[in-house]
Amino acid sequence: MPTIEKKMIAENNFCVLATCSNYLPNSSLMQYICDESCTQLFMLTLKGSVKQLNIAANPHVSLLIDNRAARSNAPIQALTVYGTAEFVQDAKKIKEIGQLLVEQNGDLGKIASDNQLMVIRVRAEKFLLLDGVNDKSYTEL
Repeated sequence: MPTIEKKMIAENNFCVLATCSNYLPNSSLMQYICDESCTQLFMLTLKGSVKQLNIAANPHVSLLIDNRAARSNAPIQALTVYGTAEFVQDAKKIKEIGQLLVEQNGDLGKIASDNQLMVIRVRAEKFLLLDGVNDKSYTEL
């Protein structure tokens, strides 16, 4: 994976998750953590939410990560991560990821302690990096 893409994933913790089912798109602002390779991203949701139902019907998703919060005078960069989403099944792993996300942002404590908690794992497959307005590059894993 190219360095810029990996750095953007590793240094951020917010993304917009785009899902779709029955030709109806849905976008959700999400907090995430990633694995060391930055190719798997984990987020929390609740059973029965629009995103959970959309992913169950159509696991193809995209994530948008950008540098708005961190940039000063640097050009804006935006990374679209295309991937396949699935739900983590292992109860121990669900609890572990929930705790890690709560440590990162205490606001997630309520959802992480809900008995309907589900953990979304997005396995990245390709990236579109926009560097400024016109410069773009695609990378497939």
